[in-house]
Amino acid sequence: MNHAGEGRLLAYASGNFGKALLFSGADLTILFLLTDLLNLSPVTAGSLMLVALAGDLVFDLLAAQLVIRLRRSGKGYRWMIAAAALPCGAAFALLYALPAMGVRQIWVFAGALLVFRGAYAVIDVPHNALMARMTSDSRARGRVSGYRLLFSTTSALTIAIVLTPLVQQAGASHGFDRLAITGLVAAVLFVLTMTASATTSGGGATAPPDRDGIVIPLRDPMIVGLAVLAVITGFAAPTFGRMLLYIGTYVVHRPDLVRTLMLALTMGQFLGVLGWTAMTNRFSKTSLLAAGHAVSATGLLLFGLCLPWPEALMACAMVIGFGLASVFMLPWGLLANAVDFVAWRHGRRFETGLFAFYLVVVKASGAASTALIGWTLGWLGYVPDTEQTVAVRAGMLGLGLGISILGSLGAILLMRRFDAGHATHARLIAALAHRNRRAGRPQVDQSGADPVSGLNRGLAKSSGDGVALDGAIALSVQARHSMSRSIAAPAAVRS
Repeated sequence: MNHAGEGRLLAYASGNFGKALLFSGADLTILFLLTDLLNLSPVTAGSLMLVALAGDLVFDLLAAQLVIRLRRSGKGYRWMIAAAALPCGAAFALLYALPAMGVRQIWVFAGALLVFRGAYAVIDVPHNALMARMTSDSRARGRVSGYRLLFSTTSALTIAIVLTPLVQQAGASHGFDRLAITGLVAAVLFVLTMTASATTSGGGATAPPDRDGIVIPLRDPMIVGLAVLAVITGFAAPTFGRMLLYIGTYVVHRPDLVRTLMLALTMGQFLGVLGWTAMTNRFSKTSLLAAGHAVSATGLLLFGLCLPWPEALMACAMVIGFGLASVFMLPWGLLANAVDFVAWRHGRRFETGLFAFYLVVVKASGAASTALIGWTLGWLGYVPDTEQTVAVRAGMLGLGLGISILGSLGAILLMRRFDAGHATHARLIAALAHRNRRAGRPQVDQSGADPVSGLNRGLAKSSGDGVALDGAIALSVQARHSMSRSIAAPAAVRS
């Protein structure tokens, strides 16, 4: 293993600590903050999250346009990440400082939330798109996905230990000053992390973008399938985490258990990162993603069955976390590979556009999920700090467990039609390099990780029959057929 190259991959992935600290922290606590700290009705709070939904539909696309323009002027992904870190951190600090400033107007919170998510998009789009440039090897992309989740899980541990208890305490004692200080500390950590990630993950000359585009071919079956996966990943998979505060407080009647459950969930993810990352060298990302959803669904079922025994819920949460490690980790490796498959099919590399599209769907789905939670709780009659009715408690379980289980079942069915293994992807990379050489276009920049000239090494490490392309040799008929068959979307998705 190239230790210098792995060091660059780790430096890049470390940015996920800062990103998760801000976005996941807000995602897990903002609805609880609005309902239990500011006494907004669940319906009003859910409607406010729709504002974030509308913003996400626009911000990621605008950020992608900005990325493409800046890259054409010679400013790459890393430059944009470093430049946007401070504004994004300041927007987050402001959002958590508003209660301490005595602000109670909903339109002010809506504006602050939009500013934060817009600033975050300017960081998120280039950082995620940079993954496709860090390495072209499918196995290495699997490891990068694991490294990213490792840092995200470390951030989740910080959220479970520090941010979530502070939000709970602030809800009980209105300790808004401590909440504001916590937001400021998190913002500073974010700025330092993103700046360090951007400045230490380089190492090679930056080539001009290879006809990058924002208007992606939406009818491509692989893009349709990725959109479905993004909906499942953003809408269904995180609902258990979003509902933990409510389930622990009002269903299990153990508010003190919420922190322990979140820690168990995080520890399960730590173990999952190690396990799934180790398996990426041997198994395809699609198979591992389906397996992760199966493990997660099993853990959710066990959690529902063990509600009368709170002590057993920790083990269930660890199982859920182990499965969720695959669920949140591997789609990014699939997306990086999809950039290459779509480039082969359409003759153009929609790198920034594809990542922006996926981010739009994931974030919009997440905001829609949070809005649905707020509306459902309001419709069922949820009132903070009171004994909840049977209907409200059942609704909390349905939102936290049922939606996630249905999403996992859908993802398992979807992954049966997405089967592009490491060897197939390696042949595709070689074919793309050969086509670019013949067309006289610049090679895809890997920023010092795995240059195109090193594809033969990547093929030698691939399992199965690898074909190194040189001269006028192109993909064999069998390989073309394998690629076309492996990226076909399900008929249900096309309809």
